[in-house]
Formats: sequence, structure tokens, C-alpha cells
Amino acid sequence: MAPKKTSAQIKAPLSADVLATGAAYAMEQAWYLLKDAVLLMQNGRYSNSLVLATFCLEQLGRAEIYRENAKQAFAGKPITLGSMGRALTDHLPKLLKAQIPVTAAMTLYGEPPAPGSQAARELAKRLAAMRKVLENEAPKKALDVRMRALHVDRLPHFPGWNRPSKAITRDDADSWLSAADVRYGLLRSELERDNSHVGKRIWAGIERLQLPESPWDLWTWQEDTAVDKQTIKLMGERAFGGQA
Repeated sequence: MAPKKTSAQIKAPLSADVLATGAAYAMEQAWYLLKDAVLLMQNGRYSNSLVLATFCLEQLGRAEIYRENAKQAFAGKPITLGSMGRALTDHLPKLLKAQIPVTAAMTLYGEPPAPGSQAARELAKRLAAMRKVLENEAPKKALDVRMRALHVDRLPHFPGWNRPSKAITRDDADSWLSAADVRYGLLRSELERDNSHVGKRIWAGIERLQLPESPWDLWTWQEDTAVDKQTIKLMGERAFGGQA
């Protein structure tokens, strides 16, 4: 457990460069959690893989919190551990900042609308609205499923107990691990393109820490060939709203 911070430490102003370093370290921790979650997936430890995947998402959210506050500090706003407060200590704020990737789909009957048509635009609006709802629900779902994947709890119905190793399926773990893997890749790419002072400082930290691109095939969780990596990256960006 980390030592308790003093009042002076909580109130001390933090520079943009210090916060940028924190963002890089949060990315490093996210990478370690992601890598271990994949290892657990490969070995059939689905509940534990899911737990680490959701913690990876939290660390990605923490990286975003540090980055946003670093930019505010660079602009002259006083930033302290106290001012960041619950954003760093509560699970939900970090998961909200993680921007958990979701997909929205609906069943269509008949021919799809012609590209550029009014019907196509209306469909796009409906899908965007559905996606927004799913994005808002995702952090709470992540917390709920992590509890189910982590704790043995007494249930009021059959079978009477929640046993994580039995309750969590490969599909459950695969869904959250895929979200963590895609979000890590998207945020890493975004930081690489961030040409602001803070962005450059964070990227310098990422390079110094030698944090790689995600190397896994999302279908098999084995390492991709070099040829496949760019394809998977583009698929993730297009499916989950990133910019190629």
C-alpha cells in the first residue's frame, strides 16, 4: 500500500512536465496489465484476465487525467494532487476517461440505405445515439463485471455462490480484453501524434520506456506477424471511432 500523503504534498503544485511523466508511467502500467491479461487469456484463466483488462482500462483513464491536467498546468492553472482528487482515487472517473471502446449495431431489413442519402444520415444518427448510450454505460459495466470476475459472493439464486472461475467465460474475458487492447493502441497512437508541449513530453517518456504497439491477433491472442499489425490497428481505429 502506498504511504499516506501529507497535507503539504496534497497541496503542492505540480508542473506540466511532472504530470506528463505521470501520464507516461500510467501508460507503462497499462501495458504491463494488458500483457499479463493476454498471458492469462492464453492459459485459460479467463476471470483473472478480465480483471486485469479492466484495470488496464483504468490506467489508460489515469493517463488521460494526467495528460489533461498537464495541459492545464502548462496553461498556468495550479494543479495539485488535491485538485485532481477523486478523479484519481475513484474507479468510475478513471473508467470514464478511458473512453472504453464500444460498437453499436442494429438489425436492418431489406436493402441498406444508399450512401449519402437521407435514410443513411438518419441511420448514422441513430447508431451514434446508441453508441453514446453504450459508452455511458460501459464504465459501470466494467466495474460490475470485475466484481463478478474477482469475488466469491453468496447469491440468492441457483447455484448459490458466485465462483469467478466458473462464472466468467472466454467470451466475457475476450470482450473486455479486446477493449483494453484496442484502447491502448488508440491512445498510444494519439499520444504519438500529439504535437503539443505536453504531448511531446509524454511521447518522449513512452519512447524512453520502450512501450510497444500491441502485438496480438484479437481473434487468437497470439502475436501477429508484422504484416498484420497495421491491418489490425486500422480495423480498431475504424471500428471504435479513432482516427487513422
